[in-house]
Amino acid sequence: MRAVIFVTFALLVGCSSSFERVQEMRDAAPEWYEASKVEVSGEGYPNIATIPVVTAENRPGQQLAAAGQAVLADLEKFLSDPRAAPPEETPEEIMAWAATTRRAVEGRLPAPDFLTDEDVAALHAIFDRPRGRL
Repeated sequence: MRAVIFVTFALLVGCSSSFERVQEMRDAAPEWYEASKVEVSGEGYPNIATIPVVTAENRPGQQLAAAGQAVLADLEKFLSDPRAAPPEETPEEIMAWAATTRRAVEGRLPAPDFLTDEDVAALHAIFDRPRGRL
C-alpha cells in the first residue's frame, strides 16, 4: 500500500512540474504561435451563416468591364513611357560594337610604368648600408 501511495505521489509531483514547464514554454512562445494555434484549432474561420446572399446588385463579375478599361488605360500609359521603349540596337549591332571596341583597346596598350634597372640600382645604393654585427 505504501508503494502505491509513493508512486502516486511521485507521479503527481512529476506531472505538476511538467505542467509548469509547459506553461513556461507557452509564455515564451514566439508571436506567430498564437496565429498558428488559432488556425490549427479551427477558430477564426467564417461562419456559413455570415456568407452574403448573391443578388443582382452584388453579383460577381459586374466590375469586369470597368476593370478591363482600367487595365487597358494603364497598359497604354506604360507603353507611352520612354523607359518602356525597346532597345534601339539589335543584338548583332551590339556585338559588332563590342568587337570593334575590344580590338581598339587591345591594340593600344599603355606603356608600362615600371622602374627601370637603373632606378632599382639607385634605390639599392640608397638603402644599402653596412649593418653592425655582433
